[in-house]
Amino acid sequence: MRPTDAPKVGDELEVEITGISSRGDGQATLGERTLLVPGALPGDVAKVRIEAVARHQPRIHGRLSALVRLAAQRRALPCARHRDYRGSVEQARLESTRSTCEGCPLMAVEISAQREAKRELVVREHGLALAPGSVRGGEEFGYRWSSKRVVSGRPGALIFGSREGGRGGKPFVADMRGCLVDHPKIVAVFDALQAQAEALGIEPWRGRDQAKGDLRYLWAKTDGERVLLTLITGSEDSPAARQLGPWAAAREDVAGVAWSVQSGEQNAIRGDAPRPLGGEQRLRVPFFSAGEFSEGEDDVSVGELGPSAVEVGPLGFLQPNPAVAALAYADLVRDTSGELAMDLYAGAGLTTAALRRRFAKVVPCEAYPESAAALGVAPTEVADFLDSWTGAGEARPELVVANPPRAGLGARVCESLRRLGAPRLHLMSCNAKTLAEDLERLGPDYEVVELLAHDTLPQTPHLELVARLERRSV
Repeated sequence: MRPTDAPKVGDELEVEITGISSRGDGQATLGERTLLVPGALPGDVAKVRIEAVARHQPRIHGRLSALVRLAAQRRALPCARHRDYRGSVEQARLESTRSTCEGCPLMAVEISAQREAKRELVVREHGLALAPGSVRGGEEFGYRWSSKRVVSGRPGALIFGSREGGRGGKPFVADMRGCLVDHPKIVAVFDALQAQAEALGIEPWRGRDQAKGDLRYLWAKTDGERVLLTLITGSEDSPAARQLGPWAAAREDVAGVAWSVQSGEQNAIRGDAPRPLGGEQRLRVPFFSAGEFSEGEDDVSVGELGPSAVEVGPLGFLQPNPAVAALAYADLVRDTSGELAMDLYAGAGLTTAALRRRFAKVVPCEAYPESAAALGVAPTEVADFLDSWTGAGEARPELVVANPPRAGLGARVCESLRRLGAPRLHLMSCNAKTLAEDLERLGPDYEVVELLAHDTLPQTPHLELVARLERRSV
């Protein structure tokens, strides 16, 4: 079949992969449609079998049958748990239904090519202006200082991993033992905890309907030396909390252990307020000087941040890659000073601390109770906070910094920011799609004067973006 012909399910064709999707799938163009192929990478020439043709979107989903020509920047896979499509694709597919991890879809390509593919995705799909070679980054392995696990398997044969199979396959939890992107301290604690949990016969959580099970999730954060570990169970009656908690707290590489119960049907990891099981319940995580980056960043950008560390608790947010995140945070506060600034979605408070070195007064806003308490403010949703601020006739800040979750600011917050009318607005986003939507909403009053990209999650299609906006002249 020719690529320009109308495709049908079951057709097989040969295509050249020209980019990646937001999920890290290989992407090619078939007429006016986009073909998505998991496992294919930019520069590959691949044989693909059509699996689905979307009715209401110009998308086609394909399955990789064979690699005809490998992309020049493909490499030998560093991780043994990753599917290797250079060999038998059918064998890779069979293995993927058992334990193969899909969390690093770009791992098979060199890091420089990963960053360029991600930059092109942001430009092509979302119309955001990023120059070639502009993505900044650091180490590609061992960079995650905050990591989570889903617990699955059976007593004596547990799996600590991640949910996979969201692209049409049967869902399963992939084993993440020895994960290369997690900090080595976190890997050591998770792997030792798994062995101990298996020896104790700890059960994985199997849902409320089955009325059985125990350990549901794990969350670990590190300061580079020790780990703060949180056990999330499905019920109050938890052998994992009683037995694993004290065992883990006694380890020299564990700063402390907490326990939270999440018995809901949804997959949210946060449960009720954490309870201490031993050791320290807060971790002080340093942010780095620029000289520690692998790519030789200069001292100017991170110097803007100042010497900083952040304290985080068992369920508090911590940037997974604090080394590269420090560059993004520095871009948020660079070249700023004045009387009043706002820090929205302030999280652990790193930007609040940096802004307080530059402004006479800084007002943070954070909704999660644990993080808000650390900032010394009441937990408040950003939209409510802004409405209250403008409604009370408070002073207009000279700068507003906002670092929203993946869902972005949204229409209500953008409208409130337009009413507030701060001269400068700096946004940090892990989702190019929602950032582009927010920039369009703010467009009548604000223009983007600088857009910067940071590779905080190597091996994945994600970028951390910082947009610096100024209010248009009235």
